[in-house]
Amino acid sequence: MTSDPKNISLSHARLEWRDNGQPVSSQYNDIYFSTESGVEETFHTFIKPNRLPERFIKLNAGECFSIAETGFGTGLNFLCAWQLFDELAVDGSRLHFISTEKHPLQQKDFQRALALWPTLQKQAAELVNLYLPACQGQQHFVFANGRIRLTLLIGDALETLTDYSGKIDAWFLDGFTPSKNPDMWRPELFDTIACKSHGQTTYATFTAARTVRDNLTRSGFSVEKIPAFGKKRDMLRGQFLQPTPVSSIRPEWQLPKPPVTKRQQAVVIGGGLAGTSTARSLAERGWQVTLLEQHEQLASEASGNPQGILYAKLSPHHTPLSRFILQGYLYSINRLNQLQDQHSPYWYQSGVIQMPVSDKEHKRYQALAEQFPKDLLFMADSDQLAELTGFRLNRSGLVFPDAGWVKPAHLCQSLANHPAIQTETGYRVTALKKEGSEWVLLNEQQETIIRSEVVVVAGGVHSHQFPQLEHLPVKSIRGQLSQIAETASSSRLSACLCSEGYIAPACDHEHTVGATFDFNDECLSVRKEDHQRNLDMLSSQMPEVYVALGENRSGPDKPDVTGGRTGFRCTTPDYLPLVGPVINRDSFIKQFAPLRKDAKALIDDKADYLEGLYVNTGHGSRGLITCPLSGEIIASMISGDSNVVEDSLLKALNPTRFLIRNLIRSTV
Repeated sequence: MTSDPKNISLSHARLEWRDNGQPVSSQYNDIYFSTESGVEETFHTFIKPNRLPERFIKLNAGECFSIAETGFGTGLNFLCAWQLFDELAVDGSRLHFISTEKHPLQQKDFQRALALWPTLQKQAAELVNLYLPACQGQQHFVFANGRIRLTLLIGDALETLTDYSGKIDAWFLDGFTPSKNPDMWRPELFDTIACKSHGQTTYATFTAARTVRDNLTRSGFSVEKIPAFGKKRDMLRGQFLQPTPVSSIRPEWQLPKPPVTKRQQAVVIGGGLAGTSTARSLAERGWQVTLLEQHEQLASEASGNPQGILYAKLSPHHTPLSRFILQGYLYSINRLNQLQDQHSPYWYQSGVIQMPVSDKEHKRYQALAEQFPKDLLFMADSDQLAELTGFRLNRSGLVFPDAGWVKPAHLCQSLANHPAIQTETGYRVTALKKEGSEWVLLNEQQETIIRSEVVVVAGGVHSHQFPQLEHLPVKSIRGQLSQIAETASSSRLSACLCSEGYIAPACDHEHTVGATFDFNDECLSVRKEDHQRNLDMLSSQMPEVYVALGENRSGPDKPDVTGGRTGFRCTTPDYLPLVGPVINRDSFIKQFAPLRKDAKALIDDKADYLEGLYVNTGHGSRGLITCPLSGEIIASMISGDSNVVEDSLLKALNPTRFLIRNLIRSTV
């Protein structure tokens, strides 16, 4: 993906609605589905030619079937495939549907189009409820307790598929007709489709255009003409015939194959947001997971704050960090809306306001507001903020209307509440030892706690204690938050405010204010001077709220600090988390030593990974946004599923990236 800021923006589909209620694209002057029956057209054109009914029936528990589509449109093909999978596929099997879309529908159009299909309303209702603001990049959705997954690739089909990670079992070559949308049906697209295919991959497409036939043949697919749906004469179907092309990924960035295990059992070390997210994503893929937490309860360290804010700090330059934060932000909102307990809520979608602290930051916020859809974020003036927050703040701010705050410990408990997850607290793992195909987890007395072929280390700053991971450059940042008693005036605060620090609406009659940010500080105690730093921040950045908190208190305008909490954020030099398999450090340095002299040197061998060992850590203060999606990434790697973020992001998250950089710089 390019870093050109112009590429962040996109245009929604422009529709006209016919008298029969069907949508037509104004951009391409073409229909989205047959005027006779869209559902019957989908089955005739895509479902049956790809032999999906018989292939779904033959799936075993634990298997994942992947379908990729060029042109999501109204989502009709996805819903039909989902419904058929529910009817035919064995329990424990999974469907991953990947679809590209250059011009996504707006939610109101999306809902109106899907209302045409009463037989699909069960699935359509779930999809519409989770449909999010459309942004350039990938968006990942989970349905039916993990049985169904949807990954939308928003943007140009060739660009998004080129950067997609995974192999496809069946292709739906859809989209508007080649004569009206020639940019999509380029020869390079078919080469990319071939690169994502294997020997059993099939395809079907509504068109029989000569250019499409020629490009399919040239890219290694068989081509068979069959009768098309309705009044249309011909369509095409076929199968990939050529061997899978050699990977274009450089050896040092290639990830290992999924671990070969006798049983789908894994151990996750760490009961915070990273660990519970990973455990849940594995459990939803059919793995039996043992979750080990060294304390007596989950979320006892950095994930245990009373309130956590979904704070998406984005860049208008579309950097890897910004792209990952955006995708994680959207995914976390989905997960929170799915997992929310209506009887004991822990997710409050209050909105989050980011207020600039300088002219430079104000310009950055304005640039973001110009590039992203307004249902994702927008700039608001002081009058609008007064309506949104309950306070006249006398300044402008960047509004994230779908964001809010969470009780992180409750979220961790909800994630771990799955029949395939066994939580064990009070177990401190101090060493990992490989014996045969198994990892042996040892306690302080060097006694065996448990054995497992697959282990994920998600212990925050404690992850660094294992010799296999000590080369990872994680660092600890101390943070202290303050809890301040709610007053009648402060109870008006209805949204989260973020500036140099933050304040959330009251929870159990207390506001959370924070947080300090200190390197090289290992003090566990809650300090008065740090409470004062938090109050000073509040007084200088949000004076109206500060005054409201001091109402009717013992000192003049002095808020009552009722408590506090200290935690240690685990972060990395580039502030991206470490998500992926663990390399054999010594072997890697020897094998890739030529990079010291030539950063572009090609090495014949693949990198040597420690089979079955993965890490998910370094999330800093963004865990609510990055941990759930990182759990999906790890689980898809372990299960051998198509991945849920782009290849370029996998590279940016790869724990080996620092070793590669250090080799190139000759510092190791």
